Amino acid sequence: MIKINSIKKSFQKNAVLNGISFEIDKGDVIAIIGPSGTGKSTLLRCINNLERADEGSVEFDDFKIDFSGYTKKDSLVLRRKTTMVFQSFNLFQKKTALENVMEGLVVVQKLPKEEARKIALEQLEKVHMADRLDYYPKHLSGGQQQRVAIARGIALKPELILFDEPTSALDPELVGEVLDTIKKIAAEGNTMIIVSHEMNFVRNVATKVIFMEEGRIIEQGRPEQIFDFPQNERTREFLLKNNVTIPVEYNL
Repeated sequence: MIKINSIKKSFQKNAVLNGISFEIDKGDVIAIIGPSGTGKSTLLRCINNLERADEGSVEFDDFKIDFSGYTKKDSLVLRRKTTMVFQSFNLFQKKTALENVMEGLVVVQKLPKEEARKIALEQLEKVHMADRLDYYPKHLSGGQQQRVAIARGIALKPELILFDEPTSALDPELVGEVLDTIKKIAAEGNTMIIVSHEMNFVRNVATKVIFMEEGRIIEQGRPEQIFDFPQNERTREFLLKNNVTIPVEYNL
């Protein structure tokens, strides 16, 4: 189990996260939804310490980091247990698809190049990018770049994969291929947190949905609870604005 405990974050006097806590079981796919500017992406960045939280902790079965005081070693351990798939891909532009996936295996995990190459090939095959091994990012579509980024993340075998709006930078016709890839990765039992505005995707892939607003968790539950029977009026308003059909008997 992974525990996110009372994460707080402010930028100057603006409180962005106001004590976020939830638990993640192995194999869970946690989807975080909510209006823009409510702290969803900041939360992901705090969870893997790309952004230092002011307070709170992240706890794995065998490891805990307290953001009020930690060592560089603690931060490195956390980074090895998590990986982030960004909105904007963040690939190395002067490295091929294969080299991008190999990079973390060689530099961070210190694997021999041949072993890293074998793992990278397996992961690129998994995301249907084996025919683009030697392509540089500039020669790949946005959807293809994001699939390489996903392969790079899962190649490291993290305990938790963080997806920060993985389709928001894509042209509409490319969204489906990335969502299908994430569904496949989820079906293999990977533990994930996904920030997404794709409501149908969230409904179909998540094991738990968290609705956030103004840096707080307003409501959380299984997808059928959140989408069909939201208990909070603000959750209901958000879903209706995002073209989610709430059952008539409840809507009345």
